[in-house]
Amino acid sequence: MARPAYRPDIDGLRSVAVIPVVLFHLGLGWMPGGFVGVDVFFVISGFLITTIISREIAEGRFSILNFYERRIRRIFPALFVVIAACLAGASYLFAPEDLANAAQSAVAAVLFSANILFFLEAGYFDTASYAKPLLHTWSLGIEEQFYIVLPLLLIAIARMKARAALWIGGLTAASLGLSIATTQMVPTAAYYLLPWRAWELGIGAMLAYLSIGMLSRPVWREIAAAAGLLMILGSALVITRATPFPGAAAIFPTVGAALLIASGRHGPSLTGRLLSMALPVWIGRLSYSLYLWHWPVIVAFVYSAMRMPTGLEAAGLFAVALVLSWISYRLVEQPFRHPADAAGRRRIFIIAGLAASVLVVSGVGLYAARGLPGRLPPDLRELAAFSHDQPDWMGACYRGKTVEETWAEPCLFGAEGARTRVAVWGDSHAPTIIPAIEAGARAEGLTVALFARDGCPPIKGLQVFWIGQPHDCSAFLEETYDRMLNESDIALVIIAVRAPIYGQGWLPYGLAEIDRAPLLIGDSSAPLPPDADRVAYFLEGLDRTVADLRSAGKEVALVYPLPEAGFDVPMALVRAGVRRSGAAPIVERQQYDARAARLAEGYDAITARHGAMRIRLETAFCRDGEDCTLVYEGIPVFRDSNHLTATMSAALSDRFELALDTISGGGRRAE
Repeated sequence: MARPAYRPDIDGLRSVAVIPVVLFHLGLGWMPGGFVGVDVFFVISGFLITTIISREIAEGRFSILNFYERRIRRIFPALFVVIAACLAGASYLFAPEDLANAAQSAVAAVLFSANILFFLEAGYFDTASYAKPLLHTWSLGIEEQFYIVLPLLLIAIARMKARAALWIGGLTAASLGLSIATTQMVPTAAYYLLPWRAWELGIGAMLAYLSIGMLSRPVWREIAAAAGLLMILGSALVITRATPFPGAAAIFPTVGAALLIASGRHGPSLTGRLLSMALPVWIGRLSYSLYLWHWPVIVAFVYSAMRMPTGLEAAGLFAVALVLSWISYRLVEQPFRHPADAAGRRRIFIIAGLAASVLVVSGVGLYAARGLPGRLPPDLRELAAFSHDQPDWMGACYRGKTVEETWAEPCLFGAEGARTRVAVWGDSHAPTIIPAIEAGARAEGLTVALFARDGCPPIKGLQVFWIGQPHDCSAFLEETYDRMLNESDIALVIIAVRAPIYGQGWLPYGLAEIDRAPLLIGDSSAPLPPDADRVAYFLEGLDRTVADLRSAGKEVALVYPLPEAGFDVPMALVRAGVRRSGAAPIVERQQYDARAARLAEGYDAITARHGAMRIRLETAFCRDGEDCTLVYEGIPVFRDSNHLTATMSAALSDRFELALDTISGGGRRAE
């Protein structure tokens, strides 16, 4: 097999792969699917590596040790420099918990298992991604795991004298079938794990063995190359975070890359000449370093600013990443890939092993030290602790039930054994008000029963659709609704939900929820159409619930919508302290009103219509016409972006006194 000539169009194709990734990570809305550039990289890598291995096997000179030496020279130096820079930068900039997580991901990146770690932690588009400077190394984990298997497979195929294209084609088809069939069922696994991604590298590997005869004709070559480029760019412009991915959607960018590679093997084309121009080739040569550096640069900015960059800032960050990439390419990549005096293989492995060991030990040390909280003064350490300011029972009482359990069996608080009960009913906001109620209920001789499930408002017939996430509220609603109406001991029902997300979806501002898959509502059959008035639908359902409860003789109290921060409040305070910025975090009044004003009006109408009570917690930190402070008498209001800290909740106990007094014999009503 003849040694393949250098193909500048493939370097140009690398630029087509890396630029959309960078633009996507910069938050540019007009390229919502820029992450498909990674899939293009997979195809390129599969083609080039398989071409080299197959050629050397055919010539009888393939060596596993030589292969991994080349991989070490190609991958390790720039990667290790970036990992070291991330650990150093995070040690200065990050809060302890975030530093510990970054250190853990550094160890995983060194061991090329970052994809497995991030699969276990969460999804690629989670908010926490902006505190993970090495998140993007998941793709290197995929590649290196693939290249543990590929050489052994090709050697075995050669010894069996079998047709490599058939074997690779069969395995590629199996992986593709798995991806298409199960991506929607297990989206995080499909995104991060090799069995669901192997087909993308496999497409490139097949190209090393296949020759498409019709591409020898210029007209077909031009069509194939142009179609390939359009498929990649079109995917970057059309695919979104909500698209099940990879699955069938990934066929378009990967086949597009394959068409460009295949057409270039048979001769020139206009598209190939465009990709072979100086600028695309230059960016393509920098693409590995650019891929490594761009994400830590973006994370450093977003972590500090707690917002996405503006257009001008995005351009500046791109420029910074490009400069770092050029320096890395010239001073790190090139010297190690093409040393002036080739170091012995043993020396390369020893140096790589020592460097990896230093990084692993550093990462393990930072993780074991819990992110070095001693770096922070005591007041910041106390603020950081508010991220965990919730009772130990919290998760067990509302997150899920086993098959043997029922949602109708609540967690109980307040006075033990008391007959008269207060029922707190709602989603994940319901447990957060228990600290505000429990002491008063105990003093009044009342038992508090918590009926809650995250993401499930107590509205019969309403279903929540969280795209890509299994979320069925039907069992919770059926079981608790009947219990609420028919349990004679329940005298007061307090409904607490995060109403804005059901009417308007996740937060449109800040970083807390900017990358989440859509959350919609509807009936059990399907979500409401895009143009439906979800706020009205939610309020109508809540009105029915309150009407049913009042008809059953229950006192009802509605907890009005709270402000929602676009960031994790305790961590924002810690970051501000690290940066020595004294600005207190707020929710702008305009933001709060845009989300909650119409809901508050609806709550007013419902309580007036049915004689229900109003509980206004938000007035403690949202003064009339003013921005909402997120620090109340030195206490962070939320432990994240919208759930009350237990300390804040307890400080609001007076807001529930009148409601409790109504059923404990005082006879007064809360207004």
